[in-house]
Amino acid sequence: MKNKLIKNCFMFLFYFIYEIIPLSILSLLNIDTNNWSNVTKNIYLISTSLIYLIFVIIVYKDELRIDLSNFKKNGLNLFIKFLPIYIIGILAMGISNSILYKITGIEMSNNEQSVREYIKLFPIYMSFSTVIYAPIVEEITFRKTFKNIINNKYLFIIISGIIFGLIHITSDSSNFNDFLLSIPYMLMGIDLAFIYYKSNNIFTTITIHSFHNFILLLFQFIGG
Repeated sequence: MKNKLIKNCFMFLFYFIYEIIPLSILSLLNIDTNNWSNVTKNIYLISTSLIYLIFVIIVYKDELRIDLSNFKKNGLNLFIKFLPIYIIGILAMGISNSILYKITGIEMSNNEQSVREYIKLFPIYMSFSTVIYAPIVEEITFRKTFKNIINNKYLFIIISGIIFGLIHITSDSSNFNDFLLSIPYMLMGIDLAFIYYKSNNIFTTITIHSFHNFILLLFQFIGG
């Protein structure tokens, strides 16, 4: 039990630390990424993301193997069963966004603006990150680790959702409005945490998260 707690706490913290590691290595080697072409940056971003993704999968391989085996048998039924709950999460995001726009007058968060800019600059990396990397890594980090640490159902769902929302505040956010604009993400985080708790299969939320991001990415590409 103690080892399980340590492992999950470490993996949660390491999610925030990992990004610093490759940058520190480049700094030690006196390599300036500002001089790189967009192609080189795409390769770098995809490579470092793949390394972390593989690391996470290896750490949780036993749990993931069980969930994947169950999901192969019942994945479609799980997706259909929890699709209405996902739609409720979408509606909650939409309504909260509309309310927050009236309060703050801000159309989109800094995080959303950053994502759109990254899609323009690094379309290949963002396609991989949005549809594959983020759904797997974020669901394991903010759903599986939290459920493994927190035994109380409601506490798990609320804390998982709140922290999931807070990570969508960018590093350059500095005012209360930025915090308010994380609320829609919190609501979706709570929605996904509820789905994970009820389905007890991480691939249910990975699939829904990937589907959600794919649709948003598709709209972004179509809308330019």
